[in-house]
Amino acid sequence: MTDGWTDLAQVDSAWWQVALLALVGACVGSFLNVVLYRIPRGMGVNQPPRSFCPACGTPIPWYLNLPIISWLILRGKSACCRRPISPRYPLIESACCLLFGSIGVSFSYEPLLARLFICLWAAGLLAMLVMDWEWMLVHSSIACVCAGCGLVASGLAPLLASAGTLNPWEGVLWGCVGVLCGYIIFRCLAWIGRVFFGRRNLHFAKPTHWELHQIGDDLDIELTIGNHSLRWSTIFTEQRNPSITLEHATVDQIPGSACRIQFSASQILIGNRAFSLEIYDSLSGSCSSVTAQRSAMGSGDAWIAMAIGSLCGWQGVVFSLVVGSLFGLAFALGKRISRGEPMPFGPSLILAALLWLFAGPELVEWYAGLLM
Repeated sequence: MTDGWTDLAQVDSAWWQVALLALVGACVGSFLNVVLYRIPRGMGVNQPPRSFCPACGTPIPWYLNLPIISWLILRGKSACCRRPISPRYPLIESACCLLFGSIGVSFSYEPLLARLFICLWAAGLLAMLVMDWEWMLVHSSIACVCAGCGLVASGLAPLLASAGTLNPWEGVLWGCVGVLCGYIIFRCLAWIGRVFFGRRNLHFAKPTHWELHQIGDDLDIELTIGNHSLRWSTIFTEQRNPSITLEHATVDQIPGSACRIQFSASQILIGNRAFSLEIYDSLSGSCSSVTAQRSAMGSGDAWIAMAIGSLCGWQGVVFSLVVGSLFGLAFALGKRISRGEPMPFGPSLILAALLWLFAGPELVEWYAGLLM
């Protein structure tokens, strides 16, 4: 009789903890919305301290800022100016809520504190996934916080990082090994990609129109030539001496004979004359060929892999690289992305890492069984 009551109490406690984690997940998702809106725009997370309407800037009171619920009550419109509120806000809150709840169920055998840090690690990955998808941008600060949560979780739940120990310190050690492996492997891949696949050449049978402009309200700049486009965020990153060169080119806003034009991150060089890009709203002209030196894989992927390795270990990093590549290939084929067109790899990498978290070792064993 006593054992029955004990088992019932444990089940009730487990579901209560899952419900608590799901509620915390919705609140964390609301905070992620703030991070995802402000950081890419160069704003501080705490400046201004209160959430505000993105349309008119009016501060939002707390009772109209409840996760998921407020958007449903307001029917997707701002209470101050009645302009539409993007559905991405409740979607991210719901995704984070579902993610936290799923971790609470899947790892019910782990202590509540361990599950909480696993959830925070997953929330960091979710933030990087959305930011990389929308902006092709990964902030190292988010990756470092995510990796820190992963290392703490590796100590509290050492089996996740090491797949074979119950010692907390060994779990942290294997998490550190995963951090180093993830960062080094992807840095090496970025170097190899830059050497063998980083140079892009486009040649045209006749002079083709080109245009340089800023993308909407973003800080990124785009160069379009015919049906091709090059973004500053994918060219002028951490590389050594990145550049874009136009041959037999003209510039409508700067008269002169056809010649070689070279772009840097902030200047356009025409012959021996240099002009700052800041003084022009847009530039246009014609050219016969384009040469661009860029990275095949950005450094942001290395930061993401570092965060993945902190909890999933080196095995999770390798799994995420292989399965994430398959996800990325499927996405590229589905969206019909042409060769050389920029595509964020981070979302595919993160989806593969979450798959490893929930079922990775079982999938590896199943695949090994098929081979045998």
